[in-house]
Amino acid sequence: MTRQELDHVLRAAGDLTGHKRFVLVGSTAIFAWHETVPGVMALSREADLYAADVSDEEADRISDELENIGQLSAFDETHGYYVDGVGPQTAVLPVDWKERSKIYVSPGGNGVVAIVPHPEDIALSKLCAGRDKDLDWVGAAHASGLIELVAVAARVEKLPDRTPEERQRIRVLIEVARRRAQER
Repeated sequence: MTRQELDHVLRAAGDLTGHKRFVLVGSTAIFAWHETVPGVMALSREADLYAADVSDEEADRISDELENIGQLSAFDETHGYYVDGVGPQTAVLPVDWKERSKIYVSPGGNGVVAIVPHPEDIALSKLCAGRDKDLDWVGAAHASGLIELVAVAARVEKLPDRTPEERQRIRVLIEVARRRAQER
């Protein structure tokens, strides 16, 4: 995905649902912070969105509506990218992530805005998932100077509902990502 494609899916999400405030999580959130990123960081075809400032019931309804521009939809088949309607539980973020987030106003987006976690919070969420592609993303972000792994590590204690063993696993994955960055 590119920033222009992100802008397109945000506009489409707003037009489809009538909702104008979303939270953008996942890989493509980086485009709200940086227009150009290393190729390995731009491999995702989906924008993970959930409705902001609504009840859980309303958020679920909007997420269901987003399936109309989701994977394997006519929108996806036409454009090669799509929206994944998710929920707040999708991305594991530090409890204070909103303090570092930014409001991204999509140019030409008909008033649609996205609340976007800081790249280091996105990286921490990816480390919680711990998939190989997530480690590549974090390593590339660090190698290119888009994040600092020291800052990511400092936020591990602010993750909700994590056992000491899970926190330690995340710290180990930070070191794996650091090694991958050095190999770039």
